[in-house]
Amino acid sequence: MYIFLAIKLYMDKRKASQEQLLSPGGVQAAAIKMKTNINPLWLAIPASCDVCGSTLMFVALTMVDASVYQMMRGLIVVITALMSIIFLGRKQYRHHWVGVVLIITGVFIVGYVSVKASGSSGDTGGSAFLGILLLIGSQLFSGSMFIIEEKILGDYYLEPFYIVGTEGLWGCAYYIVLLPVM
Repeated sequence: MYIFLAIKLYMDKRKASQEQLLSPGGVQAAAIKMKTNINPLWLAIPASCDVCGSTLMFVALTMVDASVYQMMRGLIVVITALMSIIFLGRKQYRHHWVGVVLIITGVFIVGYVSVKASGSSGDTGGSAFLGILLLIGSQLFSGSMFIIEEKILGDYYLEPFYIVGTEGLWGCAYYIVLLPVM
């Protein structure tokens, strides 16, 4: 956000007109009449998904090995592909489905072995199983964030620094409220 504001201030000091956009993509967006201004409250929605997904991921990281955590995060590809079909009406081709099946197979094997290995070391494996369930839940939130961003921002062209900065500010605001509670 600060970088976006610094660039904007620099452009204003150089007597740039308010109509001038900051990037080549912005110029192209203006040529095809895309919207270039959005209510920042809309960006609070994907930021909330990011906060939920990140929080669940970090809690799950305390319950599973780091290698399992990293491998299970690959499930985001599957979730995003399925949600893009359902909510965005996208078509997946045969090579996409082959990739999805391979990812599901790999994630299943890693999760199964993790639960079985933690169960054989004396405990019941419940902690690893719960960690994997939390990772799956976090990936659902993260996939939702991608789909919501694409749905909301599909008609807009916004400066990348503005989007990242605004979502970051929303995330900070959420955590200011959530961290004392947690």
